[in-house]
Amino acid sequence: MSDGDAVVAGIEAGLTELTRERADRDRDSTCLNDEEQRFYIAKGNFANPSAESATNLVGLLKGQLIGKGYSTQVVDNLDLWEDDVSVAVVVNPETRVTFVLLARMNSTPNVMIVGKTECYPVNA
Repeated sequence: MSDGDAVVAGIEAGLTELTRERADRDRDSTCLNDEEQRFYIAKGNFANPSAESATNLVGLLKGQLIGKGYSTQVVDNLDLWEDDVSVAVVVNPETRVTFVLLARMNSTPNVMIVGKTECYPVNA
């Protein structure tokens, strides 16, 4: 939660309609019965879209998380970086938390930050 909050805090002033789901409840749809998974979701719109760049914002967010020990995981770099849509996936190898960072110019919400844990035992 703290990594997600730190990333959002850095861009919060440039977003409108910001909502956060701070994983107050578990979602276990992909886990075994005795496991759980936690999520962090933040969504918002650019306050001034004409002054923003999807690629620059995702690069900034990715850099912040890399500074916190995350590493970059990319499926196909050509699919993830375009002028109007940018996506980055970073994983913390120690905590096994994954963040998906998305910024897009033509659809709302313009910015989505999704963090999730791996499945872990309920009593861990």
